[in-house]
Amino acid sequence: MKKVMFIQNEGNVVGGVWYVNKTVASALLKKGYEVEILSLRNANVKKLSIDNVKCTIINDKKSWDLIRKRDVILPLKKINIFKFIKNGICYINKKILMKKDYNKIKKYIRESRPDYIIASQYQVLYGIPDEYLSKTVYEHHSSFENFDIYKDNYKVLKRFNNKIFGFVWLSKAALEKAKKAGFKNNFCIYNPVRFKAKEKACVSLNKKLVVISRIENYQKRINLMVKIVDQIFKENDLSDWTFDIYGVGNFDLESESIIKNNDQIIYKGKTDNPKNVLLKASINLNTSLFEGFSLSILEALMCGIPTVTFNHGEAAYEEVLNGKTGFIIEDDNISEFKDKLLLLMKDNKMLEDFSRNCKEYSNKFLIDNIVNEWTNLFAKIDKERL
Repeated sequence: MKKVMFIQNEGNVVGGVWYVNKTVASALLKKGYEVEILSLRNANVKKLSIDNVKCTIINDKKSWDLIRKRDVILPLKKINIFKFIKNGICYINKKILMKKDYNKIKKYIRESRPDYIIASQYQVLYGIPDEYLSKTVYEHHSSFENFDIYKDNYKVLKRFNNKIFGFVWLSKAALEKAKKAGFKNNFCIYNPVRFKAKEKACVSLNKKLVVISRIENYQKRINLMVKIVDQIFKENDLSDWTFDIYGVGNFDLESESIIKNNDQIIYKGKTDNPKNVLLKASINLNTSLFEGFSLSILEALMCGIPTVTFNHGEAAYEEVLNGKTGFIIEDDNISEFKDKLLLLMKDNKMLEDFSRNCKEYSNKFLIDNIVNEWTNLFAKIDKERL
């Protein structure tokens, strides 16, 4: 029995990386593979339990917490010597602790002897023994364009470019950019949708905008979304529509005020049943600055819910068929976002047509299709090692 090992930074963050690893791991298990999800740092074992999939934590005493070189150097630019020294000492201590954990993970991998390793974050590559790098693939869970923001990520991947078997990108567009940047052995495997739904939402009757997201303003830009919807409701006669917000995090003061003063915008808190939420909705919203391959858009597709989104990176046009399963707005054009959203809200025929297109397109992302891409990749690794 061949063994697949997923390696991730931490197990206590139940988010996109975890849901993808969990979904693929369960599917591989059904295919006859032995599967393990290995976390470098602190985990909530109850949350990380999957039937018959082993979940292991190397260091369950420490949470994932790194300080970067730029955080150490930044106080110097502000002539804050005390903070520079403090951050420097903190940086060295954390590096020492992390090196110990990397040594532990190397020992664990050698004892476990996996046939294939899927590295979910760039940092864990340091914890993979040299003799296992040829059977390791790194899966990039963010946008390739996001390297402009996180240059440390890019530098590390370049360092491992000639050592690991290859790179898995979440979109064909990202794969092409990786090739141009000099990365070798590139593959595209889409994220799977994590549930199936036989039903399709009654989008023209539900009259509900929805978002299921982490509540924050840097990447997800929830503040911008709230402001746009508030303006649409105030400028148009849409008293039969509501906007439901699901997720965990903190709103800024302006968003809190808008939600408090607009009865049509409702914060629902966390949901553990996105399928049930989406089947009662009409249109999914996305205002992210960047995405790897949005799980919330895939889940909306499965329920027949069109998405209106800004262009959030390479994956946007592979997740949303512009003008068929939703609208993609270029250049953060808020006026056009409002116009397209309003058009979809007022045109029931278009909304229902988009909904049917969504349901049909969602089949592309079923786990049964995605897991075959992974097994094909494993076969390539085996062939290379013969």
